[in-house]
This record gives sequence, structure tokens and C-alpha cells, in this order.
Amino acid sequence: MEGARAVLLSLILTTSIVFFGYPALAEDGGSTVLIEGGSERSGPAWLVAECVEISCPGLELVVMYDGSEQVISDQHRVQWSGPFEHNISWKVNVDEGVDATDIMFDTIFPVEESLVETDDLEEIVPLPGDQDGSFELDATSICQLSRCNSLDIAPTASVFVGSLEDADDMDSFRILGDNDDVVVIDDFRGRGVIDLEIWESNAESKSLIDVLSSGNEFPIILDYPTDSSLWLRVAHPTDSGYTPYEISLSRFDDQSEAPESGELRGEWDHGRHLEFGSGPYFGHISGFDVDGDSLLLQAGSKMDITTNCIFSGEVLIDILVKTVNGSYFIDEEIDSCPELITTPADAFSLEFRFRSNIAISWGIDISSDSINDGKMIGDAPDYLWGESGPWDHHEHVLPGPLKLSGSLGPGDNVDVHIFSIEDENGSRVYLRDGGSSPVNFQIQSLDQHNWNILNYTNGSMISVPNGLHALRVESLSSSDVGVEYGFTLFYAGEDIPDDAELSDLSYLFNDLYIFLGVIMIVPLAVVIWWERKRLFSSTKGSEIIEAHERRRLRRLRERLSKEISQSEIDERVVESALHQLGDSPWSGIISEWGSPLIRHMTDQIEVCAWGVEMGSSLILGIKVGPEDWKMAAIRFHSPEGSLVGIDNVSPKHLFRGDEIFLDTLESGSRTFIRMSIEGSPSVLTFQLSGLVGGEPVAAAPRSAIDWQSLESE
Repeated sequence: MEGARAVLLSLILTTSIVFFGYPALAEDGGSTVLIEGGSERSGPAWLVAECVEISCPGLELVVMYDGSEQVISDQHRVQWSGPFEHNISWKVNVDEGVDATDIMFDTIFPVEESLVETDDLEEIVPLPGDQDGSFELDATSICQLSRCNSLDIAPTASVFVGSLEDADDMDSFRILGDNDDVVVIDDFRGRGVIDLEIWESNAESKSLIDVLSSGNEFPIILDYPTDSSLWLRVAHPTDSGYTPYEISLSRFDDQSEAPESGELRGEWDHGRHLEFGSGPYFGHISGFDVDGDSLLLQAGSKMDITTNCIFSGEVLIDILVKTVNGSYFIDEEIDSCPELITTPADAFSLEFRFRSNIAISWGIDISSDSINDGKMIGDAPDYLWGESGPWDHHEHVLPGPLKLSGSLGPGDNVDVHIFSIEDENGSRVYLRDGGSSPVNFQIQSLDQHNWNILNYTNGSMISVPNGLHALRVESLSSSDVGVEYGFTLFYAGEDIPDDAELSDLSYLFNDLYIFLGVIMIVPLAVVIWWERKRLFSSTKGSEIIEAHERRRLRRLRERLSKEISQSEIDERVVESALHQLGDSPWSGIISEWGSPLIRHMTDQIEVCAWGVEMGSSLILGIKVGPEDWKMAAIRFHSPEGSLVGIDNVSPKHLFRGDEIFLDTLESGSRTFIRMSIEGSPSVLTFQLSGLVGGEPVAAAPRSAIDWQSLESE
């Protein structure tokens, strides 16, 4: 309710900005337009400007409506009331020296969200059985629990604007609702003092419950009559002429209180607790609801929780703490919430139960300055769960990377976190310490039936099966010393088993192997016969050419190594050598330069990487397949998480951070590039990506370069 009222107040203030503009000089010279506004909805209207000082010289109200204009002047108070059919606008003028703080201005007129009296309403509350044609107002509000905490939710109070023509005129209308509903009259006002009568009507009789005045303090909270209808009647206490009025009210349905609809009962029966920190929560209790309402909120272990409870009337409160080992009362039949609640080590929820003999509104919220461990609320458990299984009220950690933190201190030497493995065959995980705190980490692989520890590591790589497992943190310092820790649990891929028992059945295919062998030897024999002169001749011209090519490739490598090792690299020499490599036979380069550090071959592309002596450079050869690679780029990274950067590229290409942009690699082309690696990665790998045939394709070697060893050579 308080949240809805706050949003409504915000809307009123926003609307007021339309009416209260900056003062501007009017054309008549001496007066100032202090206030102006208007509306395009038809209906009743009332405008009043009252001087709060002794007098306000030049005070004047100008009202323009339906083609007419009225001017009311007085140094103390000016007002106008009447109906309009199309539009209305107004101005409040004053002499110079009078400002907005000297004037009290108030209005009643239809706005976009208003319900407006179009036909004169019944003057009396109809007799039972004669109410079918009566005007009904549905003021149902959704603002219960935390549904209206967001600023995106508009005020849900219904605003009705009507009018009384004279002293004899009265307006009656019915409010929709049923048993155990609560109706809140947020505001009631009009031109002068008017009365609001509250009636109940059932199948046999009608009776007056109460009479409110527009001078009363609001809001007023009412019980919806049992097995009856609630009626409101607006009446003049005195003859005050044409009187517009405005009523703002809300109905709170007892069947829409709970998180998933339904009634909030005296004991929580709506599943899990509401999430910590998602409040505040609001609601209402009918005076006929003897059981009252309950609210179950998430809490945690060893937390100092501050409560913030607001009740509009007398109330009795019970507070329970729910723990792993059961529930028990920490307070019973108190008339207000305690300022501080300290939860035990096994707590996970707090339940508030409250009841009242009268219709009231309530608001409850909790907060805490206690430090949370990992993804848990409050302190992480001090021990591994037993046969009953893991704590379902704690959020599980999924291998990340996701940085988590926690604390240990006096009386708290151990924290146990839950992590979940979702791969069907299990996963490989490892842990990285986020700091230098004196703690010991232990990854525990657990049996999913009896929760016994099957295997564990000190944070190094471990294979764990599908299910829930534990991460244990233990302080190595004195029990009286508080320490903070941080960690990241990494995911290293699915654990693919390779333990199948294989049987040698090759003997079943001996005849097939012989036949296939003969078939494959025949073409070889034909080729040898065709090339017999070249193969067995003493003059081998092809070998001379091959030797020449080998010498050229050797010189290119020596030239690249020498140039790259210089403090200042001549890019023209390097680029020339790389272009010559692109014109050389691919097989000759592989043969002469030796086995690449990484060689990755697919139908689409072949990529080789060679290290260069005496430097942090890498030479990459790319042989493109039958289709172009468009928007090609290559990105370097270290699987162990070390930072990798590109310092220089030859021939010149656009690069940024750890990525080189190659643009288009034409089909059948051979491209060689040299790049300088910055950073200190222990291992290095890369991924080449681009568009082939309009589809995104990536080539990523499975192996990595031992860069640390390469640099130290």
C-alpha cells in the first residue's frame, strides 16, 4: 500500500508541474501569469486559488471553457466550479511581487485515468433486490506483496470524479468485492466540506456503517461487509451549491495476496521462501480474518538481520526461524517487530505471522550488513551435508569462470560450497585462488547416493561425475583471526571416457585386406613403370631443381631469423621474404623448415606455425582450400588465462589486442605473416575464423604451443 501511495504521489507531483510553470508577464503589463493549465476531458471541475498572506494584490482566476470565459477577482480567494463538455483551461494572475509560495492552488477535474460521472447517480442506496441497474466501481488493485515496487507500475488506485448539483443531490454507487476483501479510501475531497456515507446491503436489509467527512485524515481502511455489498453515498452537509468531488480508493482481493495468487494464510503454505532483498512486501488483513497472514522470507546462517515492519493498527506478531533441523519460535505475540534478529548457524528462512481484530495494512522488509559467502545468503555451512542430501535452499555454483568470495573468522574456520556438474559424462574442473589468504581449498567429488567423498584435490584438475559436489575452504590461521578469500572454479570440458574393452576382429577381414592391397599396388606399379627412367637414371635434373629450391628456402629462413633478431626490423626485407615464401611450393616449405609447432589441416584450410630463433616472433603460413575466406581474422589466446597481445605484424595488417584482421583469403592462395607476441603466456594457441560460402567457419588447433619454452631457447 505504501508503495502504491508513493507512486501515486509521484504522479500527482508530475501533474502539478504542468500547472505550475515559470511566471511570465501578461500582455496587460502589470500582472503576471503565475499558474496555468487545462484538460480536454469533459466533466465537472473545481478550481481555487487562495492567498496565504494578508492579501495578494491582483489575484485573478481566468477560466475558459466551451467557448466561454469567466474572470473572478479577489485579493484573498478566487474559485470557480461547474461542468464543461469539451475542454477547459485556466490562468491565475497576480501583480508583481506575488510568487507561487504566496498562493495555495487546488483543483478537481477529470484526468486520463479518472472515472467520471456521466449521468446523475442514484440519490439513495437501492433496496435489496433492486440494484441491478446501479453504478458499480471496480477498484481492484494489484499492489500486494512486492508487485508494485517497480517504478514501471502505474498507481492502481481508482479515482472517481463526480458532482452534486445542489444541496438535495446525492450520489450512490456500489464497490465490487466479496468476503475478507479490504477497501482503502486513499482520499476524499470536494468543493467545501461534504460527507461520505458507508453502507452495507444484503439480500434482506441495508444499513449505514459510518459517515466520513472530506475533512477527515486519510487513508481509511474498511472491511468489505460479510455476505453483503459495500455502498458509498456522497452528500452535502450544508447548502454549498454545485460541488465537484473526487474519491480515490482501492480494493485488495484476499484471493490475490499470495505469490501465485490465493490467500495468505496464518501459516505459510506457498512453497519456498521469498528471495532475500526482493522486498519490501505489502498487504492487508481483514478484521474478519481470524488466522491473519504470514510471510516467509529467505535468511541465512549467522546473519544480523534488521527488520522494518509497518502496521496501520494493533497487531500480534509471531516470528519463527526455519533451520535444517526444524523450526522454532524466536518471538510470540509481540506488538512490533524486533529491531535485530540474529540467525543460528543452520537457519535458512524467517517466517512472520501476524493477525489483527481490525482491518489493517502492513509492510515488512528485512536487510542485513552481514557478508555473504560465495553465492549463499549469509555464512556458508561449516560441514559437509549428511545422508539427507545437500541443502536445497542454497544456490549452486556452476563452473565458470565466475569469481566468488567469502570470509572466515572467530568460530567459523570452514566454509562448504555446493557446485553442480551438468555434463552427462561428468566434467573436468579446477580452481584458481583469487588472493593470498591463508586458506586451504579442496575440491571434493561425491558419491551421488550416500554422499561419501570419492576423490579430492587441492584445487588442481579433477574429473567429477554428473551431480552435486562440494568445495571446502579451511582457514590456516588462528581461529581468532578473520580472513577473506576468493576463488574461481573453472570448467575444462566434458570428461569423455575411454575405457571400453576392445576385441581384435581383424582376422575376419584378411581376404579383404589382401584383395584391397593388390588393387592399391597396381596403380603404384604403373606409375613406377612410367617414371622408371627418371627414378633409376643417374642424371636427376629434378633433384637439381629441388636442391635449388631448398637452398632458396633455407636462405629465406636465415634472412627472416637475422632480421627479426635485430633491435630495429627492416619491414621491407621481412615483407619481401614473406612474399617469396608465398610463391614457394608448400611441401618444400614444410620439408625444409621442419615440423611446424602447430599444423592444423581441414578441407577448407591448412595452417602452420613456426617459431623464430632469438625473439618473440611467430611465422604463420595459411594455405586456403577451394573456397574464399571472407572477413578472415585470427585471434591468439592462452588456455591458462594469461594475457596475450600482438605488438607488430608483417606484412602490415590491421590488428588490435590479441586479434589480427586478414580481410579476404582467396581460394588456392598461400599467405605468410609474421607477428610479435607480447605478454608472458606459458602456452599459446589461436583460432582462425571467417565466412566461407556465406557461413561462419572457424579453425582451431587442438594442441597449443609451449611458448614459455620456445622463448627461453
